[in-house]
Amino acid sequence: MDKTNNARKKLYEFNNALKSVDESYKNIAKRSGLSEAAFWTLYTLRMEPGNVTQSDVCNVLYQPKQTINSALKKLESEGYIILTPAGAHTKNISFTKSGIKLCEQTVDKVIGAECATFEEMTDNEAENLIALQKTYSILLKNKLNNL
Repeated sequence: MDKTNNARKKLYEFNNALKSVDESYKNIAKRSGLSEAAFWTLYTLRMEPGNVTQSDVCNVLYQPKQTINSALKKLESEGYIILTPAGAHTKNISFTKSGIKLCEQTVDKVIGAECATFEEMTDNEAENLIALQKTYSILLKNKLNNL
């Protein structure tokens, strides 16, 4: 097998693995009655320390402001979060009691499953997975920026 075909085979396997993981997250969001944007917004709010703003969520999720704004407005209208002014164009996001309960029933369980998955790996496996994913991301970003 030549180098190009070998790379394509690896790319195919890698993409299938990524898509499988992505499908798992899509399914859990759907089963939770959340849009993917709302799910990932809640997830980010549970994972990020301190005060979190819409801009923070956009940066963490690499999503456009409009996408996150729509998710936040829906979560706010459903009584799960409160948006509090923190500057001229900035609002801090905080949970209501029902928002905390929603997270406990949804994203917290996902975070727990993810942590349990890492606990099943050796430290070396987990560190290699993270390092290789970072390397791939950097190399790909450089290639795509040069297109």
